[in-house]
Amino acid sequence: MEILGLSSLATVVLTGLVAGGTELVKRIFDADWRVVVTIIVAALIGGFGGLVFGANFLVGMVFGLAASGYITIAQNVAKK
Repeated sequence: MEILGLSSLATVVLTGLVAGGTELVKRIFDADWRVVVTIIVAALIGGFGGLVFGANFLVGMVFGLAASGYITIAQNVAKK
């Protein structure tokens, strides 16, 4: 991703963020509220964790949402 000027970390986080965000939207439309709440809680925990570890709340939320995206990616890979 050097062509786009993205670092390896930014690429990995962005990939997880997109997966987590699209999964959240999909579950909202499916009215799967248990998963919706789980994804939102992951983002909030990431936000508060960001504050604890010296980042800001928004950066922590990005990492929390990305983490839920990694779970989605892992579950989809495990199915195949």
